[in-house]
Amino acid sequence: MRSRMGNSSSARPLQPESSTGRPSYVYPRSSTDSTSSHSRGQRRPLQTMSARPIPPPPTIFSARSTPAVPDSLWHANDFLLGAGMVIIQPSTDKIVVLSDEIKDARGKSRQYFFLPKGRKDRGESLEQAALREAHEESGYRVSFLPLFIPTHAPVPPEEREKGGYDLPTTSEPIFVGLHEWRKGHWGSDDLGGEYLTFWYVGQIPEDAVVETGTRMPDEVGYKTHLVTLDVAVQLLGASLAHIVRTAYEHWAFTKEYYQNQEWLDYMQEMGLDLVAIAAGSLPVQTNAPVHPRGNAFQPDERGTASSSRDNRDTRAASF
Repeated sequence: MRSRMGNSSSARPLQPESSTGRPSYVYPRSSTDSTSSHSRGQRRPLQTMSARPIPPPPTIFSARSTPAVPDSLWHANDFLLGAGMVIIQPSTDKIVVLSDEIKDARGKSRQYFFLPKGRKDRGESLEQAALREAHEESGYRVSFLPLFIPTHAPVPPEEREKGGYDLPTTSEPIFVGLHEWRKGHWGSDDLGGEYLTFWYVGQIPEDAVVETGTRMPDEVGYKTHLVTLDVAVQLLGASLAHIVRTAYEHWAFTKEYYQNQEWLDYMQEMGLDLVAIAAGSLPVQTNAPVHPRGNAFQPDERGTASSSRDNRDTRAASF
């Protein structure tokens, strides 16, 4: 029976042919093939398709970041937005770290250390989510700690009118993290997705206390610790330790300026309110860096616990 594509010989599918035991696919010879170099009935080898070009390596960003990820587009049910916070106590330079008791695969209990973090509620801003999660999970009432950080976020128009192109400190997030959740995490119909977490830096006053009753039902076992930077880095996993270390470096850089009277006077001339900065109570140092009156406030790239369960001691333990 003749094929609808032509004669039967030219319409046959590709056939495997091998003299060495390795599959080799060739096109059947058509009636239009020349016989000058191929005898009748001999098959012409299939032309090898050119290899798909190797994609270029990802762009390498600053030393504080991982490389670029491919441009992507995710629908609403395929991503989540969350916010986390590094909480610093400026008067002591200590860091707030949380812990919970979990069981490993062998059923053995161990302590797990982490930072306040959670999903953004509907209608909630990322900043509101960061403050809420910090309060709920740590028990502390937290405010943002404006820092000198390199950021591409533009200065608001009202600040530009006051010469705010020099405006050094900001409460913008210092990191954004990307984590894939696996299929089935939210139920049998869940196909997985991407979880983006925006990391902010907050502060607590010297007399801060851990409030009770702030945690969700699955968080009542959390414990709040106020520890030194070195201890925090030792307790946390690599990624969280990197976030904490970077936040602290930005804080140390910022603190130098808030201890300098000439810089404080210049900020006052600009009409900027520094009352909200806890570092304002630090002793002024005459040898601290002087504000260069330019866009130079960017650090370089080198750069026993209480629990709401017992409701007894409302102060976090210090390591």
